[in-house]
Amino acid sequence: MYSRSFFFLVSLALVWTSKTQAQLTAVDFESLPVPASHFFNGDTNASSPYRDNFTITGTRDNFGETEFLQLWESNDVEFFNGYTPGFGSWNGFSWSKVADTTTSGFANQYAAFSGGGSDGTGGTAAGTNYAVGFGNQSFLNLPDAAELNSIDITNTTFAGISMRDGDSFAKKFGGASGNDKDFFKLTLTGFEDVNLNGGSTGAVDIFLADYRFSDNSEDYILDSWNQLDLTDLGSARSIGFSFITTDNGDFGANTPLFVAIDNLSYSVHSVPEPATPLVLCLWAFALLTRRSRQPHHPTPN
Repeated sequence: MYSRSFFFLVSLALVWTSKTQAQLTAVDFESLPVPASHFFNGDTNASSPYRDNFTITGTRDNFGETEFLQLWESNDVEFFNGYTPGFGSWNGFSWSKVADTTTSGFANQYAAFSGGGSDGTGGTAAGTNYAVGFGNQSFLNLPDAAELNSIDITNTTFAGISMRDGDSFAKKFGGASGNDKDFFKLTLTGFEDVNLNGGSTGAVDIFLADYRFSDNSEDYILDSWNQLDLTDLGSARSIGFSFITTDNGDFGANTPLFVAIDNLSYSVHSVPEPATPLVLCLWAFALLTRRSRQPHHPTPN
């Protein structure tokens, strides 16, 4: 009898220890300091509170000027940023509250084409924060034991208007006839270790613009928030962002390589300490065994 009880208790302990506790986190950037209609691009000359969550990890040459390589953090996720004070230029990720959907050109590089941050359901939450990614060197680092869920993505106003209307540098998508099979694609690739190290854990794509349809009325430039499923990236520790466009010139892409992101969702799974429930079960079994071995004294008549 007690042998069966023992195995039952041990099995119960093992079932208990196999269960995981998941804590869902959504990186919505709302804790980051930025006034209405402004942004922060990693400027190394800025002061608190903008620089409070930055860590400089190194430097490199940028056409004769020093570029500072740094990471900034939001909800335990690290976002890469490269800033060159000599040029006032940046790459990687900035954060923003800019809501300008009509001004074209590089001067409006920090605006989401949706007019604000994501409300989490495909709509826009005016006056909320979001992040802007620029360039093929953009990446982020995730905490240990993170399991990816999803991320909200849309175009920036700079890229959206450039593709829609064309400019002095980039073509109008579809061309004069509207029949050119243009597209602008973003790929998110997971890696086993931070800073894009280790093997790939998978990749997912989203088309920020697609003009390849036989019916031109189906062509689109993404101007609202779209939730992208990231579960195929598994337990990635870092994610690299890379762009592909059909509009290229002698010096690379003509399409502005910008994207707006919001609500990066992930879960961290923790396993309860296995020793505690197992010890309790064994203690209970020992107690039962001890009681079963107590001498039996007959009741006096």
